[in-house]
Amino acid sequence: MPSFQTVVTHLSMEAPFRDLSSLDALVQQTPAWPEGVCFRRVEGIQLDAYRDIYDKVGRQWHWVNRRYLNDHQLAALVHHPATEIYLLSENNQTIGFVELNLKFFPQVEIVFIGLIEGQIGKGYGPLMVRQVLETIQAREAKRIIIQTCTLDHPAALRLYQQAGFSAYNRKQVEILDE
Repeated sequence: MPSFQTVVTHLSMEAPFRDLSSLDALVQQTPAWPEGVCFRRVEGIQLDAYRDIYDKVGRQWHWVNRRYLNDHQLAALVHHPATEIYLLSENNQTIGFVELNLKFFPQVEIVFIGLIEGQIGKGYGPLMVRQVLETIQAREAKRIIIQTCTLDHPAALRLYQQAGFSAYNRKQVEILDE
């Protein structure tokens, strides 16, 4: 199995959180979802549906964390009461997702956030980041964490920093992927 060297950057944002209008410059339309696009929380997501969107979003970036879990292991994570899954759909087709971990609230982790390949570059990424940060901030979280790596989309780190995240740790890791 091939291995890939990558640098993982851990980022955080502390309350009081800054104004999210800094993301508007990255959005190609007004900071609202276009007609036919829906961002919504999904409870009890089917494991096949989760695996499908996880793979479509993450395979090109070598996301492997969830790929090799059996049904029991995956269900324990995605159906945990402290896990929230949000799907982005366009004309009823899932094109992206966000996974939140609230186990350590008032700290919230954005575990995964991404779009399928054909949707990148339309401004949906900054809109998803803005929407999920507004959702987290409305709950009065005190800290939000996220991580990215050099195998992720080249604009990911810049997007997170523009949203107000600051790097607090970096480490080199090896990822095994098929």
